Amino acid sequence: MEKYSFFNRYQHVFEIVCRVLGNGWRVNLLDDCDNRIKLTSPQFKNFSIHVRMEKERLIIIGSVDSKYWHSPCHTCTVSPQRNPVEIATDIEKKILINVQKDIETARLYEQELRNKIEQKKIIKGMLSQLAYLDDWYGAFTGFKVDNGLNGNISEYGHGYEMRVQGLNIDQLIRLMGLIKQL
Repeated sequence: MEKYSFFNRYQHVFEIVCRVLGNGWRVNLLDDCDNRIKLTSPQFKNFSIHVRMEKERLIIIGSVDSKYWHSPCHTCTVSPQRNPVEIATDIEKKILINVQKDIETARLYEQELRNKIEQKKIIKGMLSQLAYLDDWYGAFTGFKVDNGLNGNISEYGHGYEMRVQGLNIDQLIRLMGLIKQL
C-alpha cells in the first residue's frame, strides 16, 4: 500500500517541477508525510509549497512558515495529467508572485515581536531592582515589596495598569500624592 502513496507516486513529477522553477527548489525529503509533497528553496527562506490530492486535482499551496505571523496562502489547482513544465508555470504565476513581499513582511513582524519581548525583559529588569517580581496569572508581572505591599502590573493597549494591595491610609495618601506629581 505504501508503495502507491501520494508522495511516491508524484515525487518524480515534482522533482522535474523543481528543476524548471530553478532557484534551488527541491522536494523536501525530511517532510514525513505520505499524503503530500513539500517543496522548499534556500533562496526563499521560511517559504514552502505543499502539494496534495483532493477531488482528483492537485492542490498547491504556498505560504511563509512562521509561528508568529499568519501568511496569506497562495493556492492553485491543476490536473494530475498536466506536464511538469505547465505545473511549474502555474506555480510561478499564482504562488511565487508575492513570495519576496510575504517573506519580508514576516521578517519585519518577527523582528518587531523580538523587540517587544526584549523591551518587556528590560522593563521587568528595572522593576526587579525595586521589588520582588513573581508570576501573576493574566498580568505582565506580580510584585511584592519589603513593606508588605503586593499587587500586579498589567498591559492594556499602549499603557500599564497597576493594582496595589495592602495599603494603609497613610500609604494611600502618599501614593496618591506621588501619582499627582507624575
